[in-house]
Amino acid sequence: MDSRRRASALVDEAYRALGEAIVDGRLQAGDRLRDVELATLMGISRTPVREALQRLERIGLVEVAANRYTRVAALTDRARHDMREYAAHTIAAAMHVALPRCTDEELLDTARFVEEMRSAESSEQYVRAVMDLASHLVDVSRNVVFQKTFLQLDLVLRRNLEGWTSVSDGTRETLFRHFHDQVARRDTNGATWTFLALHGFA
Repeated sequence: MDSRRRASALVDEAYRALGEAIVDGRLQAGDRLRDVELATLMGISRTPVREALQRLERIGLVEVAANRYTRVAALTDRARHDMREYAAHTIAAAMHVALPRCTDEELLDTARFVEEMRSAESSEQYVRAVMDLASHLVDVSRNVVFQKTFLQLDLVLRRNLEGWTSVSDGTRETLFRHFHDQVARRDTNGATWTFLALHGFA
């Protein structure tokens, strides 16, 4: 059992290290990923590296052509749009479950994350605030499926949400004011609709 746990931990470590390198740009779209070289750099065997690359392929961060290449997948406009749509609706669903279950203290934290979204001065800050809100909502939802799914998709969400922000027209401040008030009142229907409207999906 100890050896199996250790092997699984090595796969997780390789998956996280490679995924983070893709998300933060140290590994760019099109970069070749050779398991022998990566294993040497990480000081581990090829097996956990290969398994980590397979997991990254399943979430779309890596693409593989058998006997030709394994490389960092390109980030397409379609992938960005689909992920933003998915993220907005998934976060809204988690919010719908989480708000009625929040303690008063957790509700204050939720409102704080909403304020961080509103005050973000760049897309990078905005995405970080949205991801913090999503992580918090998933945690306080007490829903194991939300929690496991979010953990698995964290890397691809962060990569594909790059450049994302809220609507930039004259409705933005009004929507954020409504959003903050709806969260404070545990108005689940109102808060989820407003969150979607802030991102052009309502």
